[in-house]
Amino acid sequence: MTMTIDGIPLRNLHLVWPDLWPLLEPAVKRSPDKPDVLARLIARDATLWAVYENDRPVAAIVATIQLGEEKRCLLWLIGGSRVREWAAKFLDVIEAWARELGCVALWGAGRAGWVRIVKKFGGVDIGIVDGQPAWQRRIA
Repeated sequence: MTMTIDGIPLRNLHLVWPDLWPLLEPAVKRSPDKPDVLARLIARDATLWAVYENDRPVAAIVATIQLGEEKRCLLWLIGGSRVREWAAKFLDVIEAWARELGCVALWGAGRAGWVRIVKKFGGVDIGIVDGQPAWQRRIA
């Protein structure tokens, strides 16, 4: 069982969206703002990532780069299963990508389980954001 992690180029979005959307939909439903994810991806405001096992999707992640006092990569929406099997590798891959873009941290808000998982890889609890537990991992 080999897990692979791929950033999905916009030109391939139409090929993978039917398989990845069902993984993301529960996260969108839990999101306070109920975003139009596809529109954000098409507008290049966000990037879609996928975790595959033997060419079958296991997870989908939407990341976006946020500018402010610091440039950070928000793991905005995360959906799928078996996170403990792919989290470490995914965090390494997205960290390298975010660092190339000049980000100093990865962060996210959502399920409390992510705070626990990310703590194992150097992340810290940063409190509550939009009513949800949040975490951050410095990368610079």
